[in-house]
Amino acid sequence: MKTAVVYARYSSESQTEQSIEGQLRVCNDYAKRNDIVIVEKYIDRAMTGTNDNRVAFQQMMKDCQKSTWDYIIVYKLDRFARNKYDAVVNKKKLRDKGIKLLSAMENLNDTPEGRLMEGVLEDFNQYFSEELAQKVKRGLRESWLKGYAAGGKPLFGYDIIDKRNVINEYEANIVIEAFTKYAQGYMVPTIEKEFKAKGYKRKDGKDITDKQLYFMLHNRKYTGKVEHDGEIYENIYPRIIDDDLWEAVNAIYNSNKFVPSPKKEKYDFILTGKLICGDCKNYMRGESGTSRTREIHYYYTCSHRRRKKAKCNSKPVKKIQLEDIVINHTCDLFGTEENLHKVAMNIHKVHVEQTKNNVALKSLEKQRAAVKRACDNIMKAIEMGVVTEMTASRLKELEAQLLEYDFLIEKEKQKTYAFISVEDIENYLRRDIFNNREDMRVRKMIVNTFIREIVLFEDRIVITYNFKNNTDTGRHTPETVEKMLNEVDSAYTTEIGSSISLYSEPTKKTRPCA
Repeated sequence: MKTAVVYARYSSESQTEQSIEGQLRVCNDYAKRNDIVIVEKYIDRAMTGTNDNRVAFQQMMKDCQKSTWDYIIVYKLDRFARNKYDAVVNKKKLRDKGIKLLSAMENLNDTPEGRLMEGVLEDFNQYFSEELAQKVKRGLRESWLKGYAAGGKPLFGYDIIDKRNVINEYEANIVIEAFTKYAQGYMVPTIEKEFKAKGYKRKDGKDITDKQLYFMLHNRKYTGKVEHDGEIYENIYPRIIDDDLWEAVNAIYNSNKFVPSPKKEKYDFILTGKLICGDCKNYMRGESGTSRTREIHYYYTCSHRRRKKAKCNSKPVKKIQLEDIVINHTCDLFGTEENLHKVAMNIHKVHVEQTKNNVALKSLEKQRAAVKRACDNIMKAIEMGVVTEMTASRLKELEAQLLEYDFLIEKEKQKTYAFISVEDIENYLRRDIFNNREDMRVRKMIVNTFIREIVLFEDRIVITYNFKNNTDTGRHTPETVEKMLNEVDSAYTTEIGSSISLYSEPTKKTRPCA
């Protein structure tokens, strides 16, 4: 029997444990329907999905490297990640261990169309996340224009009263003393010791640490000014520190900073994990080198040849040149009007089926029915004269849940009629993907959504695409690569449904290779 773990997450403090309970319930039901045994649960509370810096998530990914379960089940894909890049990178790690990500609510199947739809869903998740971030920024700007506090814990030196920052006299005097001593030449560790000896405390009763002192001394808000997106607000924080003291502290800080050493440019090797050496059939990796003129060059090279683990005669290939070949060929192949329409039709077909078979709506209606039954039972008890403070409180709680479910059900019903048309998908692929091939985010999306493997030979490149019904998601071995190449040689075609594309590397000249 297959085994799985469940990952659940909610984003903000305004959400509650009920969100987690609902996700776990749906995931458990999904596992039962598919004869999957759940062996562990990982839960992140009040953690954003726009990055993967989540405690439980990181522990799960770490455990995946040594565990033997088959699946990770999530309520929806956006619980796993809202950031497209993080989703692709972490799913690649799972595939390397033979672990598959399952969405309990989105019913994505392991077909070429399903994998493409999954990529589109991840793009839309990131789009909605970025759109939400813009809305939050607009809301914050309106609040700041009115002088309101932005929420969260008050900054040391202030209290929040009636949504506004008000000076806390006790803490403000500590802030002034810290700035004054630093301007007089006191070091932060010395200031920390003096404050501890004097018994200065934070709101939570703990000592003021050197970390908090550094944060305090470099926080311009104490001058009464807040800068955000190039705009300065002077009505949010009452001034505690005057400009002269701020400038004196800032000058000392700048003079004490170490000059940062030249950092190696971070370069995305987008073919990593998919690029295979045609000579020894092992994976290739990205690396850089410096020429005599101190210019940095970037290459893909066979990792086994580099480490002398296998006999291999392949040579390093320039990163940009190889990536351009792969990206341009893929865009040219799928970007024709005929093929573009076929891809859009396949994606649309999956979208329509998922919309009509709305698992989320059915689940919400089922949960509402359970709450309604509980509510009716309490009403019957009240009619029979069983009335306590607890029953009354429970009834109010259930009625609030009914209202919440009514809202969620209506919202989900609206989605049922919000079809993405074939034309919408075509325009999205044409405008934002195939005609935007220089954008690094788009290049990553093309490689991770459309391309399965790239085998680099001295005189040609073999690319297999995700239209092939192959469910094997593990790492390749030289034997599996040979088998795949034999299938390529016997099934070469240029039709859209094929997973195969062969063309030469234009080191000397560009020519098709059959």
